[in-house]
Amino acid sequence: MRIRAAVVASLLLAAPLLAACSSDTTADPQACKAAMAEGYRKAMAEGGKGPDQKRPAACKGVDDKTAQRLAGEVVKEYLDSDQAKKDVNKAFEDSIEQQASATPSPSTSVSPECQAWIKKELQDSSESVDGKTGVAACGDLSDDELQAAIDQVTKELSAG
Repeated sequence: MRIRAAVVASLLLAAPLLAACSSDTTADPQACKAAMAEGYRKAMAEGGKGPDQKRPAACKGVDDKTAQRLAGEVVKEYLDSDQAKKDVNKAFEDSIEQQASATPSPSTSVSPECQAWIKKELQDSSESVDGKTGVAACGDLSDDELQAAIDQVTKELSAG
């Protein structure tokens, strides 16, 4: 999900680059594109938080149509780059680390009643689940916390 959000954010980050366009004979589209690209790369390296909301000084005088084209080129070139792949991988790894650290350890946050119910259900050979008892014992856990608790009890049972 974070990868999808990064791609959407990357498209939205180009919008501020287009603000305050005007016509001027001193416009330098290549300098404008270089400034946009630098701001964009910097923003993405910092986690896609967004570039400075000011139009780069190098874009002074670049008309709207040209600025839009340049912003599209900047985004496309970035997304096609090896750096984008690195940034996406880093965002993915950071997301995994955040999720791992956000999931409480079942041994410290799961009640003994909940652990006992999980153990009983895992060892029960029937195809039914005693949901009423499970909700009473583990109902305050999120899906992730419950899965972590199930994984922990399974690991303990496997160890012996």
